[in-house]
Amino acid sequence: MNHKELIHSDFQIKEVEAVVRRDAFTTIHVHVPPYETNILRNLFGRENVTVFERPSKTTITPEQEYDRLCAKYGHEVVAKVFGEDDGDRLMEIVEGLMNEGQLPAQEKTLEGALGQGPSETKGVKKR
Repeated sequence: MNHKELIHSDFQIKEVEAVVRRDAFTTIHVHVPPYETNILRNLFGRENVTVFERPSKTTITPEQEYDRLCAKYGHEVVAKVFGEDDGDRLMEIVEGLMNEGQLPAQEKTLEGALGQGPSETKGVKKR
């Protein structure tokens, strides 16, 4: 999958629940993509962020994710966590999560045309 295929596309990726202990009296629960927990740990300390798996997914637009995180947490924080590369490293992480999830529509169509079911590819790690 290359960056051109991602332009203006929404994708479903898994989300996690992060329990953030902000101070002695304040604990918040947020549902975020897994990579966003790195920012939370950076802001509040690793020991103050507990992550739980969730069965649900969230919709993201990959090419806008870096800007969304910068608007939410500030460019300095996002750059500290993911690097000063204008979102290239974050895009690699997002692409990995998308590949880990369900197959893109083009591959599903191709599998259907070839008569292969998803069970035949189960357990195969895609790169």
